[in-house]
Amino acid sequence: MKKFLLILFFIGTLTTLFAQNLVSATPNLSWLKDLEVLLKLDAQKENSLRGKDINSNGVRDDVEAYIDRKFGKDPFQKDLFMEAARKIQQIITLPQNSTEEEHLALDKELLELYTCRDYILYRDNEENIEQEMLNKTLFKAKVLNTEARLTAYIEHKKRLPFNYQDLSTEQLKREKQQCLARYEAYHNPDAHASLLQKGTAIRR
Repeated sequence: MKKFLLILFFIGTLTTLFAQNLVSATPNLSWLKDLEVLLKLDAQKENSLRGKDINSNGVRDDVEAYIDRKFGKDPFQKDLFMEAARKIQQIITLPQNSTEEEHLALDKELLELYTCRDYILYRDNEENIEQEMLNKTLFKAKVLNTEARLTAYIEHKKRLPFNYQDLSTEQLKREKQQCLARYEAYHNPDAHASLLQKGTAIRR
């Protein structure tokens, strides 16, 4: 436990230094409250890898509540973070005899979600991009909020081949097109409904 608390303190220190370098002279430090909450050992937290998931949608209840609170006003980000949380949950609960290919497939899907979100934010010239990047870090801290979960995720990363994230130009172009199609679906009710149905089918 002491080791875990030291890790959390180290993460917090790095985040603070990161923020000091990126945030302007009059920064919005509302994210500090989120960090304080995330770093507390919540007495209501279920400490198993799987945690509590009453509605069985693949996302822990505490994580789902956090995403809804942070991104409820932005359906695009909310859905991406829900999917990302689901992928991470699948990753950290993979059986020990899982293959490298299984780890790699899930990690690629997770990376695509993060990349799509970041691309749209930069493309739309998000006014507070530093805050948005910190939001992603805080999200990861919330999902991996115990020593066991963090360790499982680190072990997963060790299973991945070196430099696998180096994508070809064609792969990057394809991912960009898929991301834009997904984003535009949120401005097209019929397309968005189809996207939600597809996501439900995949989870089943």
